[in-house]
Amino acid sequence: MDIQSLHQICCEGNSVACVLGRRWLMNYICSKQAVLSSKFAPCCELPEPFRGECIITSENDDTPDLSPLPLSRFTEDPFICKQTPAKQDDSLQEFLYEYSRRHPELAVPVILRVDTVYQNLLGKCCKLENPLECYSHGEEIFQRVVHDSHERVKNLCDLREKLGDRSFHDRYASKTWSRFMLMSEFLLTPAKLMLGALCRRHETEPINAGVGHCCDDSYAFRKPCFDDLQVDGTYISPPLSCDKVINLKEDLCKAQEQEFQTEKQRFLSHLVKQKPHAAEMKFQSIIVDFAHLVERCCQAEKSEMCFQKEVPMFPCLFS
Repeated sequence: MDIQSLHQICCEGNSVACVLGRRWLMNYICSKQAVLSSKFAPCCELPEPFRGECIITSENDDTPDLSPLPLSRFTEDPFICKQTPAKQDDSLQEFLYEYSRRHPELAVPVILRVDTVYQNLLGKCCKLENPLECYSHGEEIFQRVVHDSHERVKNLCDLREKLGDRSFHDRYASKTWSRFMLMSEFLLTPAKLMLGALCRRHETEPINAGVGHCCDDSYAFRKPCFDDLQVDGTYISPPLSCDKVINLKEDLCKAQEQEFQTEKQRFLSHLVKQKPHAAEMKFQSIIVDFAHLVERCCQAEKSEMCFQKEVPMFPCLFS
């Protein structure tokens, strides 16, 4: 049994096989602790039910100096493509292991992207007459993947610092909704969980071809794929009246900040559904006016009457 098949068994709901598989895995780890980690010894002395959690949460070993051990053998070995499928699969797993322990500073998604790129590279190069010439540039390609991942994060961090939390979330929400269209408040959940839920929903309620491509393609590149999604050209705006777009009441004045943000972004989602091709500044301008409207009415002596008077005149749908 390997870890990959163990995950599959557990995810399929086979509880007995899952428990037995995890017991086997923990016993195997404890039998190899001298090779795997010096931190596992206290965990392996515990009764079986407590071993797993202890091992998972144990501290990492001190990082060894691996600089003298280059990864060149994975991109310079002329016989990689001549290996048997089983041997090549072992080699791929070894690459993932060796690359990840040489780069502890990298996030797991970045390492998975490098691993996926390496697999795709071998799949392409091994079909050529001279595969070595093709995959010998692998290290440069890996560096580009890492650089691109870092740039994406840096751009978002720079944008957040420039705009502040509120404006950053409004801007990012408008860009996201313009690509997904039919999504609503649940897009406010953390990105990883949101994309997973989105793809599960797409299986039963298809959203559009772009979302389908990102969900069906490599898991490692799912987030960058969604980041690069363009507006769905086949999308048709549903008929919507102002009272469906904006419905403000006095209760909003007593709400917590997060509730106000949720209401503001709900309003923004309706705007984007109506005009997905509108300029971003147009959305930002209306959202600022929306915030001013709420602030003005909440400071009024009779907030409910203010909302009843001001909301019908608010440009909730723009041309």
